[in-house]
Amino acid sequence: MKCILALIAIHFAIVSVQAGAPPIPVIIDTDVGSDIDDALALALAVASPEIDVQAITTCAVQADDRAWMVCRFLTQVGISKMPVASGRGAQPDYKIDWQIQYRRHPAAIFNRTLKPVKESAVELLYTKLKEQPAKITIICLGPLTNLAHLLKEHPEAKPWIKRLVIMGGSIKVGYNGKSPPEPEWNIKSDVAAAKAIFASGVPIVLAPLDVTAHLELKKEQRERIFSAHSMLTFQMQNLYELWDKETPILFDPVAVAIAFDEKFCKFEEMNIGIDDKGATVVGKGTSNARVAISIDGDSFTKWYVERIRAHGNETLPQSPKNLSKLIEQGGLPSKVHTFEDYDTDIETRWWMCGKLETKDVPPSGNRCCRAVLTQDFDDRQGNMKTMDRAVIFNPVPGPPMGKNTRLSFRYKLHGIDKLRVQLYSLTNGYHRYLSLEGLKQDEWLHGTVDMTQMRSPDGTGGALAENERIDDIQFYVDPRAELLIDDIVLYDAALEGEKRPFPRRFLYTGWFDTGKQGKEWPGDFEIVNHEKPRQWKYAKSVLDQNGEPWLRLHLRGERKIETTVHLSFKYRLAGTDSIKIELANAKTKFAIAHEAQKLTKGEWADMTIIFTLPANATKETAVDEIRFRLAKGAELHLDDVLLYAK
Repeated sequence: MKCILALIAIHFAIVSVQAGAPPIPVIIDTDVGSDIDDALALALAVASPEIDVQAITTCAVQADDRAWMVCRFLTQVGISKMPVASGRGAQPDYKIDWQIQYRRHPAAIFNRTLKPVKESAVELLYTKLKEQPAKITIICLGPLTNLAHLLKEHPEAKPWIKRLVIMGGSIKVGYNGKSPPEPEWNIKSDVAAAKAIFASGVPIVLAPLDVTAHLELKKEQRERIFSAHSMLTFQMQNLYELWDKETPILFDPVAVAIAFDEKFCKFEEMNIGIDDKGATVVGKGTSNARVAISIDGDSFTKWYVERIRAHGNETLPQSPKNLSKLIEQGGLPSKVHTFEDYDTDIETRWWMCGKLETKDVPPSGNRCCRAVLTQDFDDRQGNMKTMDRAVIFNPVPGPPMGKNTRLSFRYKLHGIDKLRVQLYSLTNGYHRYLSLEGLKQDEWLHGTVDMTQMRSPDGTGGALAENERIDDIQFYVDPRAELLIDDIVLYDAALEGEKRPFPRRFLYTGWFDTGKQGKEWPGDFEIVNHEKPRQWKYAKSVLDQNGEPWLRLHLRGERKIETTVHLSFKYRLAGTDSIKIELANAKTKFAIAHEAQKLTKGEWADMTIIFTLPANATKETAVDEIRFRLAKGAELHLDDVLLYAK
């Protein structure tokens, strides 16, 4: 009876927020980074003055990454003070999708945002509840793991919770919005935690699938939100574009809304239990939850859209300066610093911005990268109060440039004829860019720019210099436009007189100047310093398990090879004038070999070898190693390795 009276009192206290009433103190527990509805719910919380968000905690595996995502979200929308804590200990095991890029932005990596607090989610929840006993509502948007840990570790905190507003469960319908009911994700992800919470006696308001599963945020509604171009809608759009599905469902926003206004829903008192499979079971005992059983979906969705649009002002970037022009690719580069064709997942970790595209690809291409929203990576002179659309690739471990650095790429534009190309200098700690305009739209084209024409946004900093280490190759367009990028090649221009054409496809480049053997440069060799007057570093052969000298380069993953491929490199030999060179696959045992003889000894020289696949090779033939084998007592020094197809 006491439980029922408490729930009724809560209902009358919150059914309608009176004008001038103080905001309701809440804490949000979220698994942001998986489904998109958590981000949409955070946006509603930011846009709703009826609630006072006291703290945010994150649950599920990678909870710390999720906390950093929340911190960046809050910072971008102007909230600089908010305790955010991650769940510790065992957490439900499901990963963050492409939205992890939001966490890997320099703003979060280099502490330019709000930081998660040192305390765990449980510790933060305990502290906040103790400060305001029986006043704080906890809005649960993910598995109930953190709440179960809290009540297990601090049972005295139970009466301090005013109520839990939970998005979870399924009373009469499933995810298709129709009968029969089914185990709902937040509940079944941690059944033990859900059982503990629903048996705890803490007042519960439940938003099950019955009132959430059919609330689609359709294309025209999304476009209306995103057309506001505020920092809040930009964050939502950024995370939406990284999400792996098309149409969001407003599961979690419903829970946030009913935490302060229940006008869209009808409720019933129920006795809710959880079975061993995570299904929501309605019993006949005393009510332990007020359950939303229906919702005016059209009114709710319209209200949600307009509330989000009303928060904040439109902010759009200005057109870039430092206008430059496209140039010719030239012949075979004198050195290839890095490349990315998006056809393998080898460098996925360093796709800092953009999402894989498999439909709208260049002729003969397989995959490319579609630009998504992001804040400019340049925090010094970039506009931090707006967002651009970008593709950004990080060429780890930051190669040093040559005298005539070039950047080649394929691009497709829609809705704009302008493109900004930017990079970051590890050596000098600032960004440079150049811009292009008058570009053709709606078709795939090749572009090449002279990187030495880049300047800082204010015109300072000088030209890109020889031996300057760079990072983050960046392509930006207006947030209202579209951009696709493929076949990025950062290289030093061909030497004068070079007759060989620019390669059609790159498979591997090894220059060893920066980074560590085994990490950035896997294989069997030693990285050593060049003797003057040469600069930087090279790879030196080692002994294999049989005591034979060799040098094995691992390609960091499999690369499909064509009928004919070329391997060029610089070498210095001692103790022999021949090398056996193999392209091989350690897993499939495929290998093709070339015996190079009568080679230069004792000084650096250049070599190019052409490998032709055997007649029985298939289109799926791939290699993951290049092996250099030597006679006993011999030694090989190797540099500037390039594997490519003409």
